[in-house]
Amino acid sequence: MRQLMNRASVLLISVLLTLMVTGCVVKQPQQQLFPSQLPLQSLAGVVIQRQQQLWFQPCYEKRWWPIEDFTPQQELSEHYQRFTGFSKSDLYVELQAVVDPAFDKRLLVKQLDTVGGTAATCHFRLAGVLFRAASSDPHWVADILTDRVIVKSVKPLASFQFQTRAQTLTVDETVSSDELGAAASQGKDFAVIARYTEKIVKQGKQPFEITLIKQRCVDSESGALLPLTAQMMFYDRAYHGCARRGHTQTDEIAGFYWYQPEDGHQVMFKLSTDYQVQLVSRDASGKAMTEHGHWQYLKSGKLIFSMQDAEQHEYLMLFRRGTGGQLVLQTGADHWVEYGATFKLWRPSGLQGGVLLPRDKPEQDSKRDAPLVAEPASVTSLTAPSIQAADMDDELLNEIIIDEIQQP
Repeated sequence: MRQLMNRASVLLISVLLTLMVTGCVVKQPQQQLFPSQLPLQSLAGVVIQRQQQLWFQPCYEKRWWPIEDFTPQQELSEHYQRFTGFSKSDLYVELQAVVDPAFDKRLLVKQLDTVGGTAATCHFRLAGVLFRAASSDPHWVADILTDRVIVKSVKPLASFQFQTRAQTLTVDETVSSDELGAAASQGKDFAVIARYTEKIVKQGKQPFEITLIKQRCVDSESGALLPLTAQMMFYDRAYHGCARRGHTQTDEIAGFYWYQPEDGHQVMFKLSTDYQVQLVSRDASGKAMTEHGHWQYLKSGKLIFSMQDAEQHEYLMLFRRGTGGQLVLQTGADHWVEYGATFKLWRPSGLQGGVLLPRDKPEQDSKRDAPLVAEPASVTSLTAPSIQAADMDDELLNEIIIDEIQQP
């Protein structure tokens, strides 16, 4: 017995000495080289998992693309696991990717910009705001407009407005986010994309200032990942938070809209960023008809179309906007569609390929139905229905494309 113990001791010592000499090699995940040379595309949509495969669906699309994760240390997969536990739940993301025919039209993801929320977050577009910055600890939100910044806080519950001047700086887009973040920590301005400073400052008071840095940021409360970092000087106190870009009202509204009555033909129109309207419907014989006009956004939040029919008769259409981006007809155009008709929004991503997936009902998680950036009680929260994927009438869509080509 003593000999066996001695032999075991010698073996154990030998193993320990080997480890001390050679070291214990632990394989670290290596960054894969991005295999495609095609230009990257900025995409917003949702990620789900089906049979150990991650899939991506752009906002307002009906097709899904299988994902190949080439992000550093496969952080897309890591974030999906952290937010959903690899359930069948959807996760909102914004990313840089490409569909390359050489890789079986799979979505090759190179960079992850934003993570957090559900499919409903596709509707949360911050129309009319240049940037929104926010923090959960303490709770505050700063909406940055062209000539002013509006700051809302929870403690105290209040709203403050500052007339500001902007200093926009050029950021080298070839520099990675990590490199920009390191530059920002060293006080280098090339990581700063914009700075807004109070115009009129009272004597003895430090001016309000907010700086936006191209450095990814994680919200301390929700865990949401956002593409920008915000540094704010507010009443002689420094605040830090995360930020994202907003959208113009025109970009927010532009797109394809379609309506499919139960016992009738589909009606479709396209709203362009130059305020043009192309409307395509079918007559009693099933022939497609195209009408033209202009759209205008009203301060009430409604849209009005000034249209001409095939006989050059003028008429108006009034729509109200739904929370999911859809338009609901309130008056006008009773010759082809009834009042109350809801037109669903579709924005084509331009990606090649894609497949239809079975509609598995995701697990509900009320905590993830909130907006990306945590907002104080004084800010309206996002409450939107699930996205309805487009089911387009290809013939009507072709009519719009042909009509665009024929227009002078």
